[in-house]
Amino acid sequence: MKIMVSACLTGENCKYNGGNNRNEKILRLMAENDVITVCPEQMGGLPTPRVPSEIRDGVVTARDGRIADNEFRAGAAKCLETAIREKPDLIILQSRSPSCGVKQRYDGTFTGTLTAGAGVTAQLLMENGFRCLDVQDLAEIYEGIVIRELQPEETDLLKVFLYEAIFIPEGTAPPARDIVERPELRLYYDGFGSGTADHCLAAEADGRVIGAVWTRIMNDYGHVDDETPSFAISLLPEYRGQGIGTRLMRDMLSLLKEQGYGKASLAVQKANYAVGMYKNVGFEITDENDQEYIMVCRLSGEQA
Repeated sequence: MKIMVSACLTGENCKYNGGNNRNEKILRLMAENDVITVCPEQMGGLPTPRVPSEIRDGVVTARDGRIADNEFRAGAAKCLETAIREKPDLIILQSRSPSCGVKQRYDGTFTGTLTAGAGVTAQLLMENGFRCLDVQDLAEIYEGIVIRELQPEETDLLKVFLYEAIFIPEGTAPPARDIVERPELRLYYDGFGSGTADHCLAAEADGRVIGAVWTRIMNDYGHVDDETPSFAISLLPEYRGQGIGTRLMRDMLSLLKEQGYGKASLAVQKANYAVGMYKNVGFEITDENDQEYIMVCRLSGEQA
């Protein structure tokens, strides 16, 4: 896979203060993929170190009041030239930067306040059809599959993957797709993003989301207590059995551990082949009924 990245993420000292934003995920990608590095600010002729800049009223302005818009846009144009020449499959950029931020950037007040909108380089690249991703949204790249955070505008996809998560025993006709509108299933997606434990990682192939794992604290089938996030996970049928679900699960467990959660839970039909996968990533059976196992994964030293 060919990936273009902000040079600061690789450990290159090109950040405004002379330092870098070294990122271990990016370093791992460099060992497994064809990686091209760019620094728009340096490519636009700015020195390192340099006075920090933010976008104010559409113009890149340095903290000392100097207008740096021409240099930033010249660097963006050179990055676009590089992208057109190299044809990267994905571009991963430093989050929140006035050059490289994809979703957000600082608002021009130099107070640390964020606003929606891309930096000048990210904007130009996306306008020209290149797939750009904030580094903070990247979980990993596995066998060419990008695992990243689901974006707020994509939450309708949870209905799609909730339906795909329904276990259908062999020889049984699948239910109608509107089954996900039932009250006991709506709780998996209604208002998603409003809770502190609402997290979703998407698996993306060729710009298409092909799987998702998400968690929230909810009174679902796998609920064990009001402090433990419950899991839901599914993949489109043609992507199952390739290890993608395992990677999604492990990445989500790592995310929850970083967030300070002590454990996670799920419910699974006893006949579902996924039981083995859940055991492999650390879940244990803690309860059961006639049809389902309740499984818990300890994220800290506590007992399930």
